[in-house]
Amino acid sequence: MSDKTEAPTPRRLEEAREEGRVARSIELNSAAALLLGPYLLTGPGKSLFQWVNNYLVTTISSISTKEITAFALHDMFVEIALGVLPKLGLILVIILLVGAVITLAQTKFLWSTKRKKFDMKKVNPIEGFKRIFSGQGLMELAKAILKLGVIGWVAYSFLKGQVSQLAWLGNVDLRSGIQSFSDLASALATRVGTTYLIIAIADYAYQKYRFTKSMKMSKQEIKEDFKRSEGDPFMRGRIRAQQRAMARNRMMSNVPKATVVITNPTHIAIAIEYNGTNMSAPKVLAKGANLMAQRIVDLAREHNIPVVQNIPLARTIFKTVEVEQQIPPDLYIAVAEILAYIYRHKGHLPRPAKAQA
Repeated sequence: MSDKTEAPTPRRLEEAREEGRVARSIELNSAAALLLGPYLLTGPGKSLFQWVNNYLVTTISSISTKEITAFALHDMFVEIALGVLPKLGLILVIILLVGAVITLAQTKFLWSTKRKKFDMKKVNPIEGFKRIFSGQGLMELAKAILKLGVIGWVAYSFLKGQVSQLAWLGNVDLRSGIQSFSDLASALATRVGTTYLIIAIADYAYQKYRFTKSMKMSKQEIKEDFKRSEGDPFMRGRIRAQQRAMARNRMMSNVPKATVVITNPTHIAIAIEYNGTNMSAPKVLAKGANLMAQRIVDLAREHNIPVVQNIPLARTIFKTVEVEQQIPPDLYIAVAEILAYIYRHKGHLPRPAKAQA
């Protein structure tokens, strides 16, 4: 890890997400469930609490007069199941939904499509001991001990201040005692849940830090990732060279259609086409410098295309007009003079293009 000093690239983070590796803390789900419990029992689960309260009072009050038999235990079990399960189901559904929302919020709606293969190392006892006594395993053990110590201290501090009230419960009737005990349990769960939530938030921050650190890359990995994302620079260069070669070939294939080639005389060559039938202005078919210019001139002579030397005009067109573009209006006169000279020698002039409405 000593050479992994660079922040992870978006591609590496995306690959990690596809594999299901993201920063998350399961402690947040546990803390949410612990905090929700007391509120659900006084809200949607109020009827459950009342039913349990009444059932306990009735059962304890009449237990001395009932005969404990297998049939009585069976009836008691069925009565508890029918009274508790429907009401408990709503609470469990709410807790599951909240847990799912917390998980999705941490993972940013991650849905990994890659299946993890079975790994024998995970069921190997030796590898298990190695994980337990590794640096990460010892860190998790230290976190668990610290978490247990903090939550135990919070619970002890709360119960220590409620000793007198717990002792007083023996002096009240059963229904009031159950209600008072439930209130104490709810207050204890709220305090422990709040503490647990703080621990969970700290654990999530630690998990995020640990994940970011594990995703760091070396400079060589950055280069390799860039190659995979953008392609090998050598191959990109070859592709661009091939594209330029194809563009030059297409350009050179248009030279035989030119009306005139204007030169510099040897450094620049511009192949221009013009006919008055379907063109409103002369167009550059090809242009090149040095060896490319010589090839344009050679092709022009092979096809009996006039080659005219005009150094200022050749330079201007080469710098300002691209291939397949028309000559700009400020060069019309200079180009028209050359075309007129050529047509006089050929003995005919092109028909002017029809004006567009």
